[in-house]
Amino acid sequence: MRSRYFSRSVRFLKSVTIAALAAAALPAWAQYPSKPIHVVVTYLAGGSADTLARIVAPKLAEAWGQPVIVENRAGAAGNLGADLVAKAPPDGYTLMFTPPSPLGINWLLYKQMPFDPRTAFTPVSVLGAMPNILIVGPRVVAKDTGEFIAYAKAHPGKLNYGSQGVGSTPHLTGAMLALAAGIDIVHVPYKGFPPILTDLMGSRLDFAFLDSSNVLPRLKEGRVRALAVASEKRFFALPDTPTLIEAGFPHFVSTTWMSFAGPAGMPVEIVRKWHEELQRIVKMPDVQARFAALGFEAQASSPEEMRQQMENEMVHWGDVIKRTGARSD
Repeated sequence: MRSRYFSRSVRFLKSVTIAALAAAALPAWAQYPSKPIHVVVTYLAGGSADTLARIVAPKLAEAWGQPVIVENRAGAAGNLGADLVAKAPPDGYTLMFTPPSPLGINWLLYKQMPFDPRTAFTPVSVLGAMPNILIVGPRVVAKDTGEFIAYAKAHPGKLNYGSQGVGSTPHLTGAMLALAAGIDIVHVPYKGFPPILTDLMGSRLDFAFLDSSNVLPRLKEGRVRALAVASEKRFFALPDTPTLIEAGFPHFVSTTWMSFAGPAGMPVEIVRKWHEELQRIVKMPDVQARFAALGFEAQASSPEEMRQQMENEMVHWGDVIKRTGARSD
């Protein structure tokens, strides 16, 4: 009896040992993920990046059988969170979800950067984008963009606008409007989206260029108003709101795109796994419905397409920065 039990135990231990040796022989990416994944959002909780990350994270966790933990590390227009990711091991267990500022804009604005975005990250995928919308608060009485510009010209330096920080696309979109319209406006940097909306509704801020994700419900409530959209064509979520191109500013296009990126040197097999999974997630009916409610147009681009978008962003906003003289210090 004891002999049979001993034999079964030996066979069991051998099978476990063989399985363990087989697993150890596999490359790390073949076993990925085998522990929790951390996604660093580079802006405040409650903002558009945070909202979108928390839609996608549970789907990744469900597919991969490992927790996907979303962490907010806001500050310095996304640089704080991005620097954390840049210095993380390139094993696919720490990535960031971010708008474009730390990936293609900040290095043009800051005299000193903790990383070089051209070499510090592995592009994974642009999840999608939202147009920036010209939103005004209660103390702005202008009914359209024409009246708004006329008021700004008549009252130079009196209108202030908020953004998620120096170097954010909403900041530079305001600078681009000032340049295009020949107006003098004052930029007020915030650490994230929620306090901007609070100050707009509370008449402590005049206007802002905001993406659609959290502002659409406030527009329906009438607590803020949309004067124009910075997109090539009218925005599907606001079909009655004209574009800034229609308002007389040719080629005035500005979007806030959201993307996943990891530290430089991530294995291509892990990057491919992320890309394929994101492509599957954005096609899910429930995810599409939630994205549509936020005004978010998903794409889940390839890593190569994301790198090209980063380069395009550097050229586009580099020109705006050069012409406006915008700096962070």
